[in-house]
Amino acid sequence: MTEHDIDEALRKAVARIIRRAIRLGEKKGRTITIARSASAEPIDIRELNPDTSAGSDRLRTFLRGKTNFYTFDGLGRLSEPDRIHWTALNRPLYQRFFLTTLMVFAMSLRGGRLKNRLYRWAGVAIGKDTEIMQAAWLDHFCPELIFIGDSTLIGAFCKISTHAYEGSGKFRVGLVRIGDGCVLASGVTMGAIRIGDRTRVLPNTTLSPFFARLHPDSIVTPPPPIVTRDKGPAGN
Repeated sequence: MTEHDIDEALRKAVARIIRRAIRLGEKKGRTITIARSASAEPIDIRELNPDTSAGSDRLRTFLRGKTNFYTFDGLGRLSEPDRIHWTALNRPLYQRFFLTTLMVFAMSLRGGRLKNRLYRWAGVAIGKDTEIMQAAWLDHFCPELIFIGDSTLIGAFCKISTHAYEGSGKFRVGLVRIGDGCVLASGVTMGAIRIGDRTRVLPNTTLSPFFARLHPDSIVTPPPPIVTRDKGPAGN
């Protein structure tokens, strides 16, 4: 699997979500936006309609380059009657149900060929001799955006996510790339990130949102928690 193929998978997933977002947004009368990062300037998704000539050209330009994730916003708060549930933007209900059931069942199995076969059936790219231990959670939201190289170990209770819901109708979707010969020890949590070959991540480490990319032969240790307190303008 080349880097071009990986980036193309993300572009296809984003185009699919945009198509559904346009249709649902028109139905609910909502303006949904997309941005290349959490802090980038948002764009009305109707300007990037892949089913029109002008929109397709703008979408191609917008998706150019290496970006780990895209942020969608404007789906509405829980109390709003015209709210759009963020999961509806990705796939129809029957597909969401199938993927959820398949991924949860695979998660319960011990590491082995059957487990890998089920994950590949769901869309996850898994290399040769890679082992995924029991209770490791691989995201059912966009499993086709998870790429794991050869001879890699995913420890028990790891969490690999292709999405993050931020509340108030805003969510991110992105890709996860884990290279060859990597070890993710038990309890590692990660989101949209690219990990180079032979990287070792120690137990109970959270990678995202602290990193976007890890170079080959990296060793990552869990950082100590940092707590800050806003004392307010009066310093109280």
